[in-house]
Amino acid sequence: MMIRNVFGLLLPLALTAQLAGYAALVVHAANEKQGAQHYELSRGAGEKRSECVGMVRIGPGIAAMDLEATRTDSDDAQISLRGTRDSVVCEAILHPAMRAVLGRSIVQFHNGTTLPLAQVLRQILEAGKQPRMAQTVTSTALDRIQVHALHAVVVYEGKAHLPDSHPIETPQGTIHITVEKTREPITLFLMSYNPVDWRISAVPGARIGSVILRGYYRQTIRGLDKTVPVNTASTEDDNWDDLFPRTLVTSRDGLIDFKAYVRAMAGVEPATVQSLHTGDSIVIDGKTTLEFPAPIEVPITQPVVFKSESESSARFRGRNMISPDRLTVGYGMSGASTESIATMPHSSGRWYAEFIVHAGADNAVPISWTNVGIRSTANESGGLTSHGGQLAYGVKQYLRNVGGLRDKDVIGLAMDLTRGHLYVRHNGVWVGGSPDSGNPILQIVRDRQYVVAVEVGSPGGDYSKSDTWSGNFGATPFRHPVPDGFLPYEGRRLK
Repeated sequence: MMIRNVFGLLLPLALTAQLAGYAALVVHAANEKQGAQHYELSRGAGEKRSECVGMVRIGPGIAAMDLEATRTDSDDAQISLRGTRDSVVCEAILHPAMRAVLGRSIVQFHNGTTLPLAQVLRQILEAGKQPRMAQTVTSTALDRIQVHALHAVVVYEGKAHLPDSHPIETPQGTIHITVEKTREPITLFLMSYNPVDWRISAVPGARIGSVILRGYYRQTIRGLDKTVPVNTASTEDDNWDDLFPRTLVTSRDGLIDFKAYVRAMAGVEPATVQSLHTGDSIVIDGKTTLEFPAPIEVPITQPVVFKSESESSARFRGRNMISPDRLTVGYGMSGASTESIATMPHSSGRWYAEFIVHAGADNAVPISWTNVGIRSTANESGGLTSHGGQLAYGVKQYLRNVGGLRDKDVIGLAMDLTRGHLYVRHNGVWVGGSPDSGNPILQIVRDRQYVVAVEVGSPGGDYSKSDTWSGNFGATPFRHPVPDGFLPYEGRRLK
């Protein structure tokens, strides 16, 4: 969504709301060339400058990409508006001072609907007063459930049948699950990011022994025999545990990771896995499952450069986070940090690339989220600081003994996918061990597809002071020699 605004950009922003018990976030995108605007905002006797912050989804009933609200102990109303999926929002406290401004501020949603901001705020208040979606079953502790042969369905959302719903609502979708005849009892593992009402139909002879229900938002389930135990967890049930990243399985590596995730939770791997972005009608037949071919190395026919999921949102804000040659990247205006990866992954062989960091302000790289490393292509987001947790290997923490990561440092990454080794070079000196030593700084999981990646921390609102990374994948001479037995990341030997 974006906000159209009719008052001057040079005026301090003072918005109004008699909305007790809420606090507010606002994105202002009236001038895309200048990006997100910053204002002095009145709050009581003092003033608060807006700060760029990452969006956090809070509370039921409000669409993740449209509006968000959270209760506070103050007498302000807090609302956040997003321009695109990956954009950053700027915090602004709405003070009850100039009611007319709310009426002149128009919220435009992704579907084209427009509403006065004042009306949106009122509807948020009304939504907040509504009771949470009622849970349809009583949750049984996971350690008290017998887990049988497990069949998993993983979706982002269910099909919604609410054409008249207001655009700020996150409608509960519906998914119909048909379970065919089984010889032995089975366990259903059902997961969705958005709220879903799972409708279960068991044909004669189908034996459902237990159900594990997971969702970021509350999931409900119907059609089960009352004797079937169900374990539920979501943020709205106050018994949250981590979801599988994105709640979707879209690659071979992702399937391997998902099976490991379920095994850690339930003690067994799923016998079958089905994954859809939007689920509607799904059949559990004990045969239908995801399959992906093993990764293979493909010839590199184009120069390797950077790409980023945050690029479109940065462009929406009037900022080009990637240079014209696509070899230098900065902050993409999305949360605490944004990530850029190489356009070509590798699944086998030995590869070398170099990266130069440019500090945006006061050589402050050591205290930022700026990082460099590799990650599995199964999870191309989440930050390199989540080291190893999702096969994301950031190396910054290993540079502390050599002075940390500082302006104009040259970091070389030697990735040995045959042995599962990652070697790191800091300004020409190997950290921990050289490739000849066989003593890598990191052991990485083999039989996966990896891509080199850089992460840039938020500059805290002054985007001109963003850190940047410049990458060399082998199109030009490296600062330091390519290790014996390794090839430039692009796959072309330098002459």
